[in-house]
Amino acid sequence: MKNKVSFEVRLDPDVYKKLMFVANSEGKNLNNHILHLVRTNIAYHERVHGRIKPADLEKIELPEE
Repeated sequence: MKNKVSFEVRLDPDVYKKLMFVANSEGKNLNNHILHLVRTNIAYHERVHGRIKPADLEKIELPEE
C-alpha cells in the first residue's frame, strides 16, 4: 500500500455542502473529488510556472503521524 498523508481542512458548512453536492453530481465521493481538484490545480500551476522539480519537493517536510 502506498504511503498517504492525511490532513484536516476546515470549511464553512455551506462550502462543505456545496462541495458534497458537486462531488455527488459528478458521481464521486468527497475524497476523490478533492483529489481531482488538487491534481487539476497542480497541473495548472505547472503549466503556468513550469514543472515542480524533485529537488524542490525534497525541501518540503511531511508531518509526523
